[in-house]
Amino acid sequence: MADAADLLQVADQFAQDLVANNIAALMPMFTPVGIGQAMALQAQPDSAEGSDEYEIADQGDHLLHITFRGDDGEGTIYTQWVEVEGLWKVDAIGRLD
Repeated sequence: MADAADLLQVADQFAQDLVANNIAALMPMFTPVGIGQAMALQAQPDSAEGSDEYEIADQGDHLLHITFRGDDGEGTIYTQWVEVEGLWKVDAIGRLD
């Protein structure tokens, strides 16, 4: 069973992959529900790609807010994580601002 410390490590790699726009690494990070929401989010004009830094805030109950900062300002997304066969996956994602 995965634990909260594992979740924060996975979320950190997830945020790095978002900044790098590493689609190949991101795809397996989502549940089927989460991937649909991620695709809708990616279609919006602002993205995390190229951000200079990010911060992860644990909201409890496997809900994490990730704030990305760069030359164009900052933006925050929420990610709701679930454990699937011992791995953490994003089941919900969206913009907070």
